[in-house]
Amino acid sequence: MTIADVISKFVYETNYEDIPKETLEFTKELALKTMAGMISGSKMASTEKIIDYAKSNLGTPEVNVIGYDFRSSLEMAIFVDGYTSHVAELEDDQFPSATSDITIFPVTFPLAEKLNLTGKQFLESSALGLEVMNRIGQYQLAPLGITDLPFYGVIGAAVASAKAMNLNEEQIKSAIGIAIGRSAGYISNFGTDAHYLESALACKDGYLAALFAKNGLTGGTNIEAWLESLLSGRGCDLKEITKDLGEKWYIHNFWIKKYPCCFATHRQIDMIRTIKNENNINANDVDLIELEVGTIDAICVDRPNPIDIEDSRFSLQHVIAGVLIEGDISYDNFTLDKAINDERYKKERSKVKVNINEDWPKGFNSGTATLAVTLKNGEKYELSAKQALGGPEKPLTREQHIDIFKTYTAGKLPDEKIKDIYEILLNIENYSDIRVLTDLVYS
Repeated sequence: MTIADVISKFVYETNYEDIPKETLEFTKELALKTMAGMISGSKMASTEKIIDYAKSNLGTPEVNVIGYDFRSSLEMAIFVDGYTSHVAELEDDQFPSATSDITIFPVTFPLAEKLNLTGKQFLESSALGLEVMNRIGQYQLAPLGITDLPFYGVIGAAVASAKAMNLNEEQIKSAIGIAIGRSAGYISNFGTDAHYLESALACKDGYLAALFAKNGLTGGTNIEAWLESLLSGRGCDLKEITKDLGEKWYIHNFWIKKYPCCFATHRQIDMIRTIKNENNINANDVDLIELEVGTIDAICVDRPNPIDIEDSRFSLQHVIAGVLIEGDISYDNFTLDKAINDERYKKERSKVKVNINEDWPKGFNSGTATLAVTLKNGEKYELSAKQALGGPEKPLTREQHIDIFKTYTAGKLPDEKIKDIYEILLNIENYSDIRVLTDLVYS
């Protein structure tokens, strides 16, 4: 059987009861995190640049647009939710490739509302979209300058939509093939609004791939040839895509984001926070901070002089400065004044030296990141990390997931509504209608 045959059969035959409990629980936590991103992202300046377009093309008001006070067509809601979930910079990713949950839940939330799905059906379609995306998308494309997140994400969106829409095996295969034709996204757009637009379009195009497949449109089914053309000469074993399918769940490869900035800075943020807090260090004490990173991370986040807000969220120098000056990382660190004009940030950014390791594996968050702080008095502190806190080897607790949700929705919704949302979502399998949740986030 081909990869497409095996995958489509798995998606078609797998139901809620077949998915391990721990996988379903983690799927709910990923959904909660993405919901926080959509709510938070709906209030951000970048989103204003696409909202006029959305409001001018609402179509038939079928579903709520999360974080807003208007309804739109399903297609437009998926597009807006896809944008807001990414502009928040709170997506959770698999590494060293970087597939993400933000090409799944911006599709399954409004789709479940439109189709009146149960909580179990919502979890079922979401989990299967995540799983297939992470399996097909385990081969990193960053060395080609391609952003894995939207490039593979459109396939995840198509699979999740296909399951929610109850497509048969042949239709699922066609949906994947149609989605492959819409794969796009490039690292050159990191630090710009286009980076968020890429994943929003992946969400929309994945849904449309399933819709067209349901209506009889056919798509190519040779996943092997497609991947081999991309991965030529790298010796990748494509059998890994279907190995232990249904037994080992790749969903658990996701790292959970805690800070609203590029994931390639999170190990370093964890380390500088630890060193600062454990040794009571302030910015004026510091003489030099040296970082060891891989080549792909350097391309993405070695930005000593950010030019605007989005650029600063992709700057190792800026986030390190933010921790030194303010003790933590939040949206407050990423303002135009702090990114461009603040002399304190300029001073602390200049203390950060990024050393690039050409011999490390070519992928996101590769190697063992190290961070060394040298103080003006000669004292030196150093830490290293293979994963950030929230990675598979350092998982967060349920309470930590809830705390992250509360942090990024605070002030954007009433406290009582915030509590209702996470309590319902973390028990969504007990609800016969997903709209009990989506109505709460209709601002």
